[in-house]
Amino acid sequence: MSGVSLKPRAPFEARVDLSGLTPSVTRPLSLRELEHLAVPHGGRSVKLAELFFVEGAPDGVLLIEIGDPRLDGVGAGMSEGELIVDGQVGAFAGRGMSGGFLRVSGDAGDFLGAEMSGGRIELAGHAGARAGAAGSGSRRGLSGGVLRIGGNAGPRAAERQRGGLITIGGDAGEGLATGMIAGTVSVGGAIGRLAGRGMKRGTIFTHAVPELPAGFIDTGSHELVALRLLARRVPELKDMLKGWTHARRIVGDTLMGGQGEVLAGV
Repeated sequence: MSGVSLKPRAPFEARVDLSGLTPSVTRPLSLRELEHLAVPHGGRSVKLAELFFVEGAPDGVLLIEIGDPRLDGVGAGMSEGELIVDGQVGAFAGRGMSGGFLRVSGDAGDFLGAEMSGGRIELAGHAGARAGAAGSGSRRGLSGGVLRIGGNAGPRAAERQRGGLITIGGDAGEGLATGMIAGTVSVGGAIGRLAGRGMKRGTIFTHAVPELPAGFIDTGSHELVALRLLARRVPELKDMLKGWTHARRIVGDTLMGGQGEVLAGV
């Protein structure tokens, strides 16, 4: 596999912000130019080569060989290319992505894929709070692309989501899809309290009906003919509906005039 490999020289003494380090930035640079890129480390700016061994050729994949929960902003702002992390990442990984592919083999901190509008993130481990949600001071959560979380997601995942797809292999914390406008969320495990509060539109797929706010109305069992046809063109949706023929459809948040839906397989 061609590309640039970054390997930490030593354990980090403070948090490192890698939000400016994306394949579109690194590809035109020589290794020497890459080594001299400035990155925030704690309260100061240092050269990339002071923190990492920089090897390879800047014309392919960008690889971080040993991840760390103090590496913030990994893949933030990506628009193209592929970034792979062998291990953990910190907060804001993939924030504001519009394209490209971010793969992380470990866990991620808060705000994974926040305000994402395109591209794809695949996280093997657990995500912190507000995955695919709106960032601080923003009104827009994930609006496009695919965010796949292999493990659990913390509180407020998909908050203010406006499009795209989020899949959570494990459990989802409290407040899932709060204020959701559009898009799809799938949860393989349990869902915490107050899911869908203030939801306008969009769909939550789950295997069991969660504890929902008072504004949700159970409309009974429905056949999934149209969704199964759509799933033929959307692989992730096909995985969600595997073995489903009918689902309980719960609509809300009607107290907010919403017509979102929670579909629980039966």
